[in-house]
Amino acid sequence: MKRYIAIFAATALGLTAAAQPATARMSDKDKAAAAAAAIAILGIAALAHNKHHYQNGYEPGSGEETAEFERGYRDGLHGYPYWEGNRTPSYAEGYQAGDREREISMAHRRVAAEAKAPPMAYRGCAEIVARNFAVGLNHVHFTRVRSPAKHEWLIEAAVGHQYMTCTMRDTGELIDLRGGQF
Repeated sequence: MKRYIAIFAATALGLTAAAQPATARMSDKDKAAAAAAAIAILGIAALAHNKHHYQNGYEPGSGEETAEFERGYRDGLHGYPYWEGNRTPSYAEGYQAGDREREISMAHRRVAAEAKAPPMAYRGCAEIVARNFAVGLNHVHFTRVRSPAKHEWLIEAAVGHQYMTCTMRDTGELIDLRGGQF
């Protein structure tokens, strides 16, 4: 979409420059016309940019409805709670659209419940890896986890570009420690 805006702006600038005679100065009237053309093209590009937010055939009918929709959209997109003080249909539509887009954009962060080790297993692995690399616990990042057996967890941890794999019990007890990824 940014590419379209840039193309529209470049086209407006090119048309404005081509329409002007080759003189050293532009009159105030010519400057106002060029500014109006650029604003019109950028306005069309901005409207086209936000049009993808509207779903299920909904489209605001006025500027006030558009503002309410955008307010709801931003609230939903950023995960803010639904504003109960605003009961307009435009806000509700915007909130739903923003919330849906947030869910889609956050999908890569969702991890299935069975792929999450117990907190004690994570903590034990983080402490061992931090000691091995002589860093604080905040520098240890978990990249993958799986359960090879009941109450056992294979946890891959990274510090920078270096990896270690811990095999842990649910209680945080270390079973095995290897360097590298699994």
